Amino acid sequence: MAIYRRYKGRRLKRPDKDWDKGAWWIEFSLQGQYIHQAVPGARTQAQAERAENQIREAIYERRYDPGKKLFSEFVDETFLPWSRANKRSYREDEQRSVTLKDFFGEKHLRDIKPMMIENFKRERLATPTKHNKEDRPRPRTPASVNRDLACLSKILSMAFDNELIDSNPMRRVRLLKESPSRERFITADEEKRLFAQLTARRDHIRSVVMIALNTGMRRGEILGLQWEHVNFLARTVFIAKSKTGRTRTIPMNDIVFKELMMLKQDAGPKEFVFSNSRTGVNIDSIKTGWRNACEDAGLVNLRFHDTRHTFATRLRANGIHEWDIRDLLSHTSVRMTSVYTHQTPVNLCHAVNTLGRSKPAKVVRFKRRSVSGSSNPSATADGTDLMTRRIVPAQDNHGRDARATRTSQIAPSSRHREIEQLLAQQHEDVSVRQLAS
Repeated sequence: MAIYRRYKGRRLKRPDKDWDKGAWWIEFSLQGQYIHQAVPGARTQAQAERAENQIREAIYERRYDPGKKLFSEFVDETFLPWSRANKRSYREDEQRSVTLKDFFGEKHLRDIKPMMIENFKRERLATPTKHNKEDRPRPRTPASVNRDLACLSKILSMAFDNELIDSNPMRRVRLLKESPSRERFITADEEKRLFAQLTARRDHIRSVVMIALNTGMRRGEILGLQWEHVNFLARTVFIAKSKTGRTRTIPMNDIVFKELMMLKQDAGPKEFVFSNSRTGVNIDSIKTGWRNACEDAGLVNLRFHDTRHTFATRLRANGIHEWDIRDLLSHTSVRMTSVYTHQTPVNLCHAVNTLGRSKPAKVVRFKRRSVSGSSNPSATADGTDLMTRRIVPAQDNHGRDARATRTSQIAPSSRHREIEQLLAQQHEDVSVRQLAS
């Protein structure tokens, strides 16, 4: 029999400062059943013992129901309502929860073990995506599986916090190794080929791509931009709602200023800059138009989000500091900004070519006049030669050694006296040997 108090996953002892905050737990094995659960209503150890005795009696009489909660029930009743109330990306959690419930839905939370999660990880990686086609294969990436595992870990962590499971089994499951960060941006030649295809039936997304390349705005930020956030006098664009939840102001260059002036016309301040009714632009038209334009231009592996990479890369190539690029992209750290800035081949060639233009260094001597009037350019005020590290005797106005005219001399240190005595002793030993010979 084990009855103890527990708080935030750790057992408490009587002197513990969190003793009053903990809950009573019981743990024992009986007739092949392992019981390890909290007793929320117990305030004293005696009450926890009575609860344990009731469970033991129910097991003996074969009427004990562990009351295990199903995974799907916990997701629908607890996790998804919390996600909708606390996360802006709750739609992603809803989509990933469908996949997780298909695999773990009919299992109890306590029955989910690390090996079961390993099986899910392997099967999920082998499942092709819905965009997978014969002419355009799209296998599932390890990063996508890791996002599913992260959602599963949060669900199990909430179950642990609610004392429905003893520990989170995801702690003993390793994530898949992801590929290096994406390094794709639009070159000057690719930009010409791309805009050559953004004409006629795709002309409605030309302004969207132009603004994205010159502001670094996300696709959702462009579609959510209203005219009241565009200040033509200050030449700025105000982002009121971003992915990180922070607002920011982006200056307009001449290209963006011209594009927005052409789109303004008689639009009201509350209207969207890009709307399906006025400009024929929505998220589906951008996806379709971008994909078809890239195919016709012969651009491979290019996404709309790569316009942000292109914006950051071009700023970095022009010598803009990473802190300024971080603020323009609305990143929370410079580390994330470094993922978006890539080195161009032109800059790398220029960096290597600088090695061939290097010149040998020259030694420059500075003349320093000593206090005693020495003309030695490397002598200091105390008579030390900076080039040879030797004492240079200073001379007076008549060319004589200034040390001979000094009335006071610096007393030698004890270390100097020891060296002089040692040298004198060695000299005497040599003289004695010569006489003896």
